[in-house]
Order: sequence, then structure tokens, then C-alpha cells
Amino acid sequence: MLFHSSHSWAEKVIGGWSLSGIFNLHTGFPWTPVFNSLTGPLYCSSCGYGSLRPAKYLGGAGHDTSNSAFESGPGTPDGANKNFPNASAQGNALSYFTEPAYTPAGSFPAQAGAPQAPGIARNSWDGPGYKDLDGTLSKSFGLPRIPMSGSEEGTKLEIRVDAFNFFNNTNLQTSSISNSITSGNFGQAQAALGSRTVTMQARFSF
Repeated sequence: MLFHSSHSWAEKVIGGWSLSGIFNLHTGFPWTPVFNSLTGPLYCSSCGYGSLRPAKYLGGAGHDTSNSAFESGPGTPDGANKNFPNASAQGNALSYFTEPAYTPAGSFPAQAGAPQAPGIARNSWDGPGYKDLDGTLSKSFGLPRIPMSGSEEGTKLEIRVDAFNFFNNTNLQTSSISNSITSGNFGQAQAALGSRTVTMQARFSF
């Protein structure tokens, strides 16, 4: 706090401000490539489950966790989808992963055998990194006592400003990454987390 416990005019004007914040920095959250059945649900026609993990990873993909490796959409700079460049050109990621073997579901109860066991682990790929600074600036101003207010300590006015993502960093949303290996935009994020948000509050107490 500035000029804390001082009784000068400086303390009244700029003293007593409280500043706090928290900085978050970490590598990206994990995500999992999947294969979505092209023939409808698996196991049984009414099960509603049609996703499997690929049977095998063939290699050749990158592991860049920068935003530029996951960007998508109009105006995307050159080099986007740099982890899976063949997906955009071929319309799928089958040059990196093998489709699992499975038998389409029939009427309940299904008689088909179980699909092929997955060849990759869950959360085997890292998403884009994340960084964020949130901060709070606040001050409580003492005001003259209001007659008949019932307060022996006088009245106060507290002003508070909260800032989220103060530097307005772009943080892509890992859960929005297109993870179907039959998709041409495989490996590209379709959404971002919130931009800078600032809120202001004032509280009068007596």
C-alpha cells in the first residue's frame, strides 16, 4: 500500500490503494484423436456411441504447442496446422493414424464382436499453451459520519476494479480442437477463451 498509515494529504488522495494479482502460465491441456463411425452407432443401433480411438499412430506429426499450430479459419497465417499439414491437403488425418476395425451395429441385442482395441492412449496430445494475468485494484475512502446513521466509525466508500486477462492474450480452447481423424481441419482449434474483461464496483457502507 502507498503512504499507508500516513495522515498527509497524499495518503488521502493516493494512499491506501491495494493491488493484487495472479499470473497463470502452463502448457496446454491434453486432447485425444478419435475416429467417428461412418455407419452409425457401435455395439447396438440404439446405443448412441460411435467414437473409437485410432488403431495406430503412424508418425510424422509435429508437437508444437504454440497458438499458430492450432489456428484455423479465414485469414489464418501460413504454417497453420503445422502439426498435421497433410490433413488440410488430403481432407483427413489418415496419413497419421489408422482407422480401427469394427463391425457396424445391428438391432438390439447386437451380435457383432467388439471393435479393435485402441492403439493410442487417451490424452496423448498436448493442446496450445495458456497464459493469463488477473488483477485487482481497490481503495476504501473514509467519509464524514452521517448523523443518525447509527455508525460510530463514519461512512466509507470502497472502489474496486477487477481485470481478467489483463494483457488480452489469445488462449485457444483445447476442448474445441477438431479431433476426428476423418476431418480436414483435424488438429485445429475452433474457439478461444475470453478476451480482456474489466469490471468496476463501488460500495457505500455506513
